[in-house]
Amino acid sequence: MQELMKSRFGKTGFSLWFLLVALAWQGVAAANELSLDGVWEIVFDHENAGLIEDWYQDKKFQSLDTRKIEVPSAWERIEKDYEGVAFYRREFDVPAEWKGKVVQMHFGAVNYIAEVWVNGESIGTHEGGFTPFALRVDRILKPGESNVVVIRVQGPIILSDKVVDGIGPLETPQWRGGIMGGIWQSVKLVATGDVVLDDVYMVPDRKSGVIRLTMQLDNTGTKAGEVDLAIDVVEVSNPDRPVATLREQMQLKPGRNRQAQTLQVNNPRDWSPEDPFLYTIRVRLLHKGEESDAWQHRFGFREFTIRDKDWYLNGEKVFLKATFFEGLYPNGIACPDSGEMVRREIQLAKDAGFNMIRPWRRPPAPMWLDIADEMGVLVVGSPVLECMALPLSTPYLPQRVENEIRESVLRDRNRTCVVQWELFNELHRPILNQMMRPMAMLTRDLDPTRLILDESGGWAFGANMYLPYEYEPTKFNDIHNYSGPLINNHIYDAYLTIGMTDEEKAAFGFKGQTPGRNVVPGLMSFVSELGYGSVPNLPDVNQRFAREGNPLTPAYRYHGMIEADQKRVLREAGFDHLYPDFETFCLEQQSIHGEANKRMIEAVRANPDVAGYCIHALAAGDWIFGAGLIDIWRNPKGQAYELTKAANQPRITSIRMFPRNVYASRGARLTVTGINELDELNARVHVSVVSESGAVVFEETNKRTWNPGVTSLFVSNLKTAGLSGTCEVRVKVIGSDDSVITGNTYGFDVFPESRLTPPAGRVALLDIRDQLRPFLKQSGINFVEYSENTPIGTPVLVASLEPQNDRQKEKLGSLKDFIYRGGTAVYLDPRKYQSNWRSKPQIKSEYLPVTGNLTMAKGLWTCIPHLVRDHPVFDGLPVNGPMREVYENVWPWMSIMNIGGESLAASIGFDWFSGDHKMHYSGPGESWWGSDLSIVPYGSGSCMVSQFRLLENLGSDPVADLLLFNMIKFVTK
Repeated sequence: MQELMKSRFGKTGFSLWFLLVALAWQGVAAANELSLDGVWEIVFDHENAGLIEDWYQDKKFQSLDTRKIEVPSAWERIEKDYEGVAFYRREFDVPAEWKGKVVQMHFGAVNYIAEVWVNGESIGTHEGGFTPFALRVDRILKPGESNVVVIRVQGPIILSDKVVDGIGPLETPQWRGGIMGGIWQSVKLVATGDVVLDDVYMVPDRKSGVIRLTMQLDNTGTKAGEVDLAIDVVEVSNPDRPVATLREQMQLKPGRNRQAQTLQVNNPRDWSPEDPFLYTIRVRLLHKGEESDAWQHRFGFREFTIRDKDWYLNGEKVFLKATFFEGLYPNGIACPDSGEMVRREIQLAKDAGFNMIRPWRRPPAPMWLDIADEMGVLVVGSPVLECMALPLSTPYLPQRVENEIRESVLRDRNRTCVVQWELFNELHRPILNQMMRPMAMLTRDLDPTRLILDESGGWAFGANMYLPYEYEPTKFNDIHNYSGPLINNHIYDAYLTIGMTDEEKAAFGFKGQTPGRNVVPGLMSFVSELGYGSVPNLPDVNQRFAREGNPLTPAYRYHGMIEADQKRVLREAGFDHLYPDFETFCLEQQSIHGEANKRMIEAVRANPDVAGYCIHALAAGDWIFGAGLIDIWRNPKGQAYELTKAANQPRITSIRMFPRNVYASRGARLTVTGINELDELNARVHVSVVSESGAVVFEETNKRTWNPGVTSLFVSNLKTAGLSGTCEVRVKVIGSDDSVITGNTYGFDVFPESRLTPPAGRVALLDIRDQLRPFLKQSGINFVEYSENTPIGTPVLVASLEPQNDRQKEKLGSLKDFIYRGGTAVYLDPRKYQSNWRSKPQIKSEYLPVTGNLTMAKGLWTCIPHLVRDHPVFDGLPVNGPMREVYENVWPWMSIMNIGGESLAASIGFDWFSGDHKMHYSGPGESWWGSDLSIVPYGSGSCMVSQFRLLENLGSDPVADLLLFNMIKFVTK
């Protein structure tokens, strides 16, 4: 068996004995325990010489220059970004009465490979940085004397180019929030009698109250014998009164024994987020009249499954409102700073309306799950397997993946809060695609009771969900989508198409691509990544880091770096005068974040075919810096938190205007959709429209029966001929007792003809694709076709940089000379050059008289505010701040860095995604700014370069018309 396990787990293989003993870590409650937590000695083995030089021998270790370290903790708390090997040492006394007992050394988690010596003797090894293990040590210990444990820890290699014992950078499964090297979970000794409980797996059935137990027992003696089994179940809130008991005598052969038992709890009380009622089960083994071993665990009765394309908890349909959880802490890194901090973040999630938390790609610390059980929140369980291209492919990758999945499931399969396993995320590599099915089968064998999602995001083949006790998958749409900050009608409609066929989309008039990958019409759908982002209140956060933080940790450093860098790029872009108080800049981002989240949630909830969503994220960090609704110290991020909370309520309304930016003479259609997760009720729907001056220009109240689900509450064609400027729709749903059940507001802008006066100046036009010419003609703008003979004083509008023939090439080429000699040109669509999140390609065009680097500026889970200065080009539009909803159709998705000249509008961002992936573990990268609209000198002339999406919106959005008119007025004045 030893050889089998070694072949399965490579050079770090360990026996089945050690694997099964590890499973009991969470619930061991033996009377004889000795904690080894506290101050240890550590030596960082920079040259990996310790094995050769016998550092595991106590005399040799004590000759070294040692340091002190707290266990449990990550070693980067005392050695900045350390990667490689370290040796730990601890002296401890073993009670004399432990002589003759079976003793195991339990480790909560050691990252990444642990090799253990006790009193100079090797006792075993374990690979895997986030799961528990245990090693038997009783024949090596000296009861009644002082003993020494030395542990060689080989940490993950992430930021450096080291190769340690054949393991190179990014080759091991890792959570991305930090290096988290070393002994970062607790260590203890547990003494038992000859009969040991290796593992207990329990399945409580909420309908019958029956608890089924499967136990692995090891009779370490050489002869068969009897053992008395005693099981008691009590309510946590009433521990003195058992609600179920079992007493039985069992015959055990030497070695491993498997036993199955059942208990009956009468009238069991359900566990749920609303009522997280818990029981405690205690299992005791009595051998020869003495307690040999014991195990106890808190649990609840609950059932979570899927029926008829909906989630069901305890037999009741539930709409899932989940939040993504990076699990990064200010000082503990991957380990909570305190139980109080955990309670605060979970309570904030629940207060915001979330009923599920999706921890990101690692098993949370046991303390976190203890509190989640206690407070009542559904949890997604996942192994420490990153996504996309991490960990890097090596011949060892498959066995490491299997090891992580196996140990993660075994560790947490008794957890009440863990209701689903998520095995993989966003896969595109053949080897991992190939593993999806066998890993789902492994998980099903280990845990028959829970839902299993094979791949979040469905990148490989589309997602599969395995229902409890089923081995055949059910196809399932699991969707990741980040649509940016301004959710216009086109984006809103796209969310409504989830689940639709092409024919259904056409019937509703929906255009564009449905969010997600491999999305199939008619399937159950869950949007498992959704949201925008914003920086936290960096001055406050960094002041607290200065008071309470550790400068060695990554989060301390990159929070300070981002504040300094964002101030720098604001200054470089020329927009710092807008934010003499930098806190205002942070809070404005949070407002944009909240509005975006709110609108996305409203759209998703307005689709009756979507069964839930997961907002990215609750508390963020590292390369998803900014995504969180709460900051790293667990403080709500203003409007980001409050507006998300408002959209999460069980009854909400969603207001839409078609279009949002209204030509006054055309009017608009106003709709109000109601989303009701509760019971039917009789209500009055009050809708009013308030003008920019504050006058109520429309008001109507209708009596409605508000049914559960998605309901149209109000539709009206709104006349806007007398309106101008920013107006607001206000909706209140009023109950029969005159209480306001829910309310919402929605802003829109009205543009009368007086605000859209075409310019009188004359321009030349270079429009090789006929994109702009029809609009100029329709608007009555005085223009001529550009030629080599166009007068220098006539500005030129350029609609495309993609010539189709030699003559067009000649015209575009001559334009550069025209500008150089003193002419002016306005480039309206220079987006020939494409960029992505990883690259910032240099613009080098024979047709464009500027250079720079093109960058994506749409935002994802990071906020990229687009700032507008007061300038004639923006007359009649909001200025001196970020672009908000009025710009929702035209705001730039790309910006140009290093373009020079005068920037009239600019985007402010920071690098979050490193091409070599190493930034994933040390936080975001440098800040940058890009131009959305610049005036750049060239020779004796100048050019205006715009990244605004004007051409596709002219004639349908008055903001596009106004911007073009203003540009023409400015260059022809």
